[in-house]
Amino acid sequence: MAAVTSHPAQRRGPAALLVAGLALALLAGAVILTNVGGLRDRLFGGNRPPRIESLAVLPLVNLSHDPEQDYFADGMTEQLTTDLGQIGALRVISRTSAMHYKGTSKTLPEIARELHVDAVVEGSVERSGDQVRITAQLIEAPTDRHLWARSYQRDLRNVLSLQDDVAQAIATEVRIKLTPQEQIRLSNARQVNPEAHEADLRGFLRTTQACTDRPLCRGAT
Repeated sequence: MAAVTSHPAQRRGPAALLVAGLALALLAGAVILTNVGGLRDRLFGGNRPPRIESLAVLPLVNLSHDPEQDYFADGMTEQLTTDLGQIGALRVISRTSAMHYKGTSKTLPEIARELHVDAVVEGSVERSGDQVRITAQLIEAPTDRHLWARSYQRDLRNVLSLQDDVAQAIATEVRIKLTPQEQIRLSNARQVNPEAHEADLRGFLRTTQACTDRPLCRGAT
């Protein structure tokens, strides 16, 4: 009678394959959970917010259907830039540099690359009587992806409060932690006299226009 030869290795084959498969599955799960090399974000479109440490405020568009109101939109751009520039953890491009892109046909990613910023703020200003409405959008520069958008409307006497609200909302969206001093500065906007405020904006616009071709003056705006 012929001897029967057993083959234990063959019987262990399926079990070994199962163990190897489980090990690979566990390894793949660990890689995805820990997001090694950003794999999880690439596979599943991770919702991790982008890191934004720098931005530019592009010239706000005048929607008042009156070219004479351009000074008002430019003044609002300047004041919003100033408010954001007072946040220490955020690098904000100067208004002078950003104004070069007024009416440009360049894409937002192109503008951001030239200005070396992570994001841009764009929007519009519309004035009707004693009411002013500002619409602002925060856009991630490399992807041209909208991160936040909102509209605000105030009486002209409260235009500074409107600007501070926009600045605070942007700081919150980019997850910048405001210092107590910055919180106070952006929360204590005073009411203004509309006529005096308009005169200030017109004076500011005349000054910046006169400085266009003067490097020393341009550095101060």
